[in-house]
Amino acid sequence: MSKRNSSNDFRSLELPDPYGHGFERSEDPLEHTRSQWEKLESRRRLAGNITRNRLLLFWRSIAGLILAFISLMGVLFPQQISEKSNLVFLLPVPILLATLPSIIASESAWHAMQARLSLREQGGFSSGSKHALRVQPGMDRILDGLKDHRRNNLVSTVLIGLALGLMLLSLSPPPGSIAWNLALVIAMSSGFLYTFHAQYTLDYVRQLGDKFSNLVFHAPTHHPTQLGSILGDLLVTHLDPDLYLEWREWRNEFDKSLIPGYDKSQALERLLYILYLHNEDVLSADKVPVELSVFMRHDSIQQILLEEDSRFNWRTLQRLISHAKAWQPSAFELLDRLQNDLLAGQPELIRSKWRMDVSIDEKSIDGSTNLFIALNNQTFEPRHVKVEVLVPNGEPKSRDHRFELKPCPPPRQEIKLSNPTDEDALDWIPRYLQKGVVLWINVAWNRSFSGNSNIQVILRDDDGIILESKVLTTIVERNSADNTRERVKRLEVARKIGELAIPKVDFR
Repeated sequence: MSKRNSSNDFRSLELPDPYGHGFERSEDPLEHTRSQWEKLESRRRLAGNITRNRLLLFWRSIAGLILAFISLMGVLFPQQISEKSNLVFLLPVPILLATLPSIIASESAWHAMQARLSLREQGGFSSGSKHALRVQPGMDRILDGLKDHRRNNLVSTVLIGLALGLMLLSLSPPPGSIAWNLALVIAMSSGFLYTFHAQYTLDYVRQLGDKFSNLVFHAPTHHPTQLGSILGDLLVTHLDPDLYLEWREWRNEFDKSLIPGYDKSQALERLLYILYLHNEDVLSADKVPVELSVFMRHDSIQQILLEEDSRFNWRTLQRLISHAKAWQPSAFELLDRLQNDLLAGQPELIRSKWRMDVSIDEKSIDGSTNLFIALNNQTFEPRHVKVEVLVPNGEPKSRDHRFELKPCPPPRQEIKLSNPTDEDALDWIPRYLQKGVVLWINVAWNRSFSGNSNIQVILRDDDGIILESKVLTTIVERNSADNTRERVKRLEVARKIGELAIPKVDFR
């Protein structure tokens, strides 16, 4: 037997591959999940932005009314309406425009969130770290918010589908008959119910398509009592758990962009303060590069602030600041008053040994609110003090906070907001806040109490001597619908800030 025939015989005895051809090149499950998440995320933003279109929002609000009006005309004028009954078959197309984009956006958001949680658990992002986001504080609220979107879509679909279905069903019986009128009356009622539901859920629809998908669902239920600063700590507290992980990565890149020797915490506070002033039209875009060059390297500013596709850039940082302000407007009153006192050179600031500023919301939603207290020791030596908060009818009625305040002598005269040669407000405020103490205290009242309530804040030294005392007034309300709606409007304004184009400025 030849060698060629022998080799052919051995080939005929080889067994087939039990796993099939190409098994060794199977797709990585992690890459498959990441690919699915990217598709769902893209679909979520596209469908969400379509749903947020003003014309579609208006049509969503009146679609039920139109169906109810047509049904009413069918009851009042059955013969005339029956002659044009074929036009009813054209209604499904515009009805789908009122409901379908929202359904696609909500379902894509839910499945994209599940895919993202899975990727975080498996370390499927750039850092490679694994995080169990499902157990983080606030994730339950985010998931419930996404579920609420799906429930709202289900209710809307049932109501509008019932109205449309009964209108089509009414074409079968004779015009004006009992079955005709009964079907149209139920369709009319369903159309009205859909309209009320659409108006009630309009704020939820406006939340769709956000670049920061979970930010609007997150509520700062857990926060530190003592803040290291106003802007930086407030911003971080209002980030959702997933966005906070991205913020930590960006913060590491930001720290690398600083000029060696500059304090990192003061640098972040100064950056946020500059962007805040620009957003408030206090600081022009042309002056921003000059102020940033004080503590940031020129070659890193482009990467940190000017990348349009970056998660955190000039505009998105301003959006996050405005987002925190929408939640806690009273905290920013402390910052604005400190700035005004430094610029005006108020005697209370320059000559006093202590500075205590307090702020509280004008209205307390659901019987609770947030009290902010800013303290500064304006002497040349560290001092121990006690802050006592008295809340009549509150829970608890009084509380004490003790701490040591670092010395922070004030400027000897008024200063300018921006000064290229001398120290200005952009130098003083981050330093002033870091050396002082900012307290964030939750205040609540008994369920039976409503109306005006006074809150007293007392500053004492180690011997119990009162150094300063202030009284605040807030309106305790149990109905939070109007206040919640106002907050949603402020959050919507903050979102629009993040969608603006980055100003064209020269950082060279």
